[in-house]
Amino acid sequence: MRHYYVLVDDHRISRNIKPMNLDLFKTPFVGMPPAQVLDVHATDAEYADWLPFSTSQPLFSDPMKRILELYNTQARFKQVYIVNREPSRQELYWISSVPSVDGISEQTEFYPHDQTLKHLVLDSQKVKGHHFFRLSNVREPYFIVSLEAAESLLRRSLTGFRLQKLELV
Repeated sequence: MRHYYVLVDDHRISRNIKPMNLDLFKTPFVGMPPAQVLDVHATDAEYADWLPFSTSQPLFSDPMKRILELYNTQARFKQVYIVNREPSRQELYWISSVPSVDGISEQTEFYPHDQTLKHLVLDSQKVKGHHFFRLSNVREPYFIVSLEAAESLLRRSLTGFRLQKLELV
């Protein structure tokens, strides 16, 4: 049986990167220009490979993006240049549009008051053959990777995220 993981923020990293404006994350992906600039204020910043500036849309470093696009050729990415003017520093990141898969099983539990996930269980038949995707029919913006994709990320010592194993039936 295959294993799947959700990419979650690694709270052990102190990023100290503060975006000056979060309007970028309010624009739908299709309406975004192919490249844009995000001004930040950063002191003693760690520019990790996964930057969760927005709860629904993290930014991926160039090395992380190159790996993930190998695992889903339908995923689309647009450039975001993170610019810290004091001191002068610019880093290339990517914002993504990742296809959704209806991969939840009937054993998935939701909270009745707001229909957020209580306990996520993936359906192995529905997610079979998928290696990097988001879940449809859920409110949470989970990015899911297969064991193969997870191992590829870990082999390159990428930072900023943790892998949380998911239950599969």
